[in-house]
Amino acid sequence: MVNFIKSNNVMVIGVGLHAKRIYLPILFKHEVDKSFNLKFGVDFESKKEDIEQYLKSNRLELKMIYFKDYNNTDKLSKENRDRLSRLAKENNITGVVISTEPLAHKDYALWAISQGLNVLMDKPISTRKNVSHNKNEARGIYKDYKEILNAYSKLQSKKETVFSVNVQRRYESGYLKVFDLIEEVANKFNAPVTSIQAMHSDGVWIFPDEIVDQTYHPYNLGFGKGSHSSYHIFDIVWQIYKRGLVEGKKPDSAKVYSSFLNPDGLLVQFKQEDYKKFFEKEAEEKYFKRNNKELKKLYKNYGEMDIFSVIRLEQDNVNICNISLNLLHSSFSKRSWLKPNYDLYKGNGRVKHQYYNIQQGPFQCIQIHNFQSNDMQEKNTLADYNLGGNNHFDIYVFRNSKMFGEGEKPLKVYNLKDLDTKKTFEDDKLFHETAKELVILEFLDYLQGLIKLTSMKSNITSHEIPVKIMSSIYESNVEFENGNNPIIKFEI
Repeated sequence: MVNFIKSNNVMVIGVGLHAKRIYLPILFKHEVDKSFNLKFGVDFESKKEDIEQYLKSNRLELKMIYFKDYNNTDKLSKENRDRLSRLAKENNITGVVISTEPLAHKDYALWAISQGLNVLMDKPISTRKNVSHNKNEARGIYKDYKEILNAYSKLQSKKETVFSVNVQRRYESGYLKVFDLIEEVANKFNAPVTSIQAMHSDGVWIFPDEIVDQTYHPYNLGFGKGSHSSYHIFDIVWQIYKRGLVEGKKPDSAKVYSSFLNPDGLLVQFKQEDYKKFFEKEAEEKYFKRNNKELKKLYKNYGEMDIFSVIRLEQDNVNICNISLNLLHSSFSKRSWLKPNYDLYKGNGRVKHQYYNIQQGPFQCIQIHNFQSNDMQEKNTLADYNLGGNNHFDIYVFRNSKMFGEGEKPLKVYNLKDLDTKKTFEDDKLFHETAKELVILEFLDYLQGLIKLTSMKSNITSHEIPVKIMSSIYESNVEFENGNNPIIKFEI
């Protein structure tokens, strides 16, 4: 029998829907082979019944620490901070997973750094209340990042730790293949990426009253799509562009323009009376608590549903690359029922559509097609790698074959399954969730001393430009609303 020395102790802060679906199952799965102890989880007292039921139904044993609820969820009270510090010290905690409401990310991150802990944290790095409508809050997103980065940098001068941000696209085989293709052309032709079009659609259909009441991935706190799934796209478009960087052709600044669709716009598209007609056979007045006028008034400072943005990369004030981002919550969905599921965001008729068009001048065009047609994603098969399947992810590569030389094909198509050369994919699982496991395993490997900090794919030090993009997209919308110049510039 092999005896494992478990020298690393890990805690999870925030045992909500994402932690239940991703972190806890994966951490429990690898507790032995990665030689660590999952010591305890932390959440609010109001979540106790739900969390205990989850643990019981899944036959998981996890010591839970419950804090009293408080109104300002973006602030870690001194009492709770001191309690966390005692718990971390008493249990010899070396690593912490932060999976809270993003409003609280900064406070927990700064606390973890102050304790010298290794950190794995959900995206986005931070957001703020009313960030969609307040310039100071929009700019505050970048300030939050700098504050965390500065604290982390000071810690590194005394003790090396990792601060990994969970953006799984950096780990996915499909994107890694795209990176290789871009680098090949950049090296062969001195060709940078010349334009990127990115579209991401969550496929959620949230009804008017639900927008008011939703607490998970909310809108009523003044942020929406840009603080939910969009950070993945802010990050990956920059990773794509970076792979084509060549000397003398690098941007030194960027300009950003944004146009948001807010809940009041969605209410014009589909009014309460429309919903009553859509679901007249099962409609009850309790599901339509507010009329259009009441909703419009409530929506005044709500967060965004959809974001359309253009990012202009410049060198010496000359445009060298356009990046367009079309990021949607209000889009094609499979929901066809009135009464919502427990989780309004995941599994409530949600289907994901994603598309990228990447140009490298006249030499190469890469298209990524990722289109689901099914909202039931718990059981998957080999067929799910095809168009419309839960794991659909096709890469189309168009090349100027004569410029490449003999043997190069003008078109190659890669299916996600084609990229599984080591036969490691689990065909019965969602691939992007398998990629999230890679993020967690990398973190655990670092704790074990199996990999170096320099090999980490998503350390906090590599997120400055994605954070600037997020901050600038929000600031552009604020300036537009205030009748000011909506073009926001930042340095690279």
